Amino acid sequence: MFTKRLLSTIGRRTIRYKARRDPVQIRFAEPPVHYAGPVAFGLTACAGAFVVSAVIYDRNQVSFWERLRQFGGMRGGGPYSRTVTMDDYIAERQVWMQEKWERLRRRVEQLDFLPQDLVRAYVMVEEKILSLSEAEKTLWSLIGINVAIFGCWQIPRLMPFMMKWFTHNPAVPGRSITMITSVFSHQEGFHLALNMVGLYSFGMVIHQHMGREQFVASYLATGIGANVVSHVLSLATRRFRPVMPGLGASGAIYGLLAGTAVLYPHSSVSLIFLPFIPIKMGYALPAMMGFDLAGIMLGWRRFDHYAHLAGASIGLAYMTYGEKYLWRPLVQDVHQIRKNRS
Repeated sequence: MFTKRLLSTIGRRTIRYKARRDPVQIRFAEPPVHYAGPVAFGLTACAGAFVVSAVIYDRNQVSFWERLRQFGGMRGGGPYSRTVTMDDYIAERQVWMQEKWERLRRRVEQLDFLPQDLVRAYVMVEEKILSLSEAEKTLWSLIGINVAIFGCWQIPRLMPFMMKWFTHNPAVPGRSITMITSVFSHQEGFHLALNMVGLYSFGMVIHQHMGREQFVASYLATGIGANVVSHVLSLATRRFRPVMPGLGASGAIYGLLAGTAVLYPHSSVSLIFLPFIPIKMGYALPAMMGFDLAGIMLGWRRFDHYAHLAGASIGLAYMTYGEKYLWRPLVQDVHQIRKNRS
């Protein structure tokens, strides 16, 4: 009877109860851990990111060629009939800019009731936005999302909600969605600034190489995939390392860093722990991965070293094989499905 009461009042811990004769050690079973559900959710989210991006890419390609035909950029053909030339791209950009400026002109005419200084400020902001490249628009949009979520962290009343839905804790079942939301979540200003500098610096290189749709898909998949690996390994090694909630875009940023190292191994970068010494990317990436490996072996708890290593590995693998064996076949399949339905 005493044992039952003891079990009902004590949580998951080890207790020594000294009886009259011999010491008795009572160990309580740990709650079951969950691998399959979160892993399946994470992989499905990664696949969904690529499928949605491929559909958007296919639609954008179709409208691109339709605009060229409409304004005389080409006669006949289709979105996959031939390779896009620089003249085609320049013509498409000119058409796009003409449409944007015309819309801006109409909006300004509708704002004639406002003070001229306010209208002038509005025009300056719109001109700045129009002058941004596609890569800059994508990256600033991602940075804006991260900054907005960081702002929510600074509101004390939202702290319980943010802890529940914007940090991923492998030990808490039923919140697999946090493997996505935590990729955009930063609680500390230094953490946010460091990751956003990495996002803009390395993201610009990768975006220009991939294009918007493939970049967004690979960025999301790398961040989510890094969380999946961290989830599994954190639970698998929970007897040696405490399972702690994680947040941040570091896994995805490591993927961008790895991709940049593949494209430009001889370019230089400064590491956070060696800020004044430029190091070639081909050496910087192994150094940072070695740092995270040491963090795992030595039990450092400041960073999610599992997510860092996973993000770098995913970035290396995708930059080497992903576009050829995943993105291009997927885009072709999506286009063929759309063509068969039309």
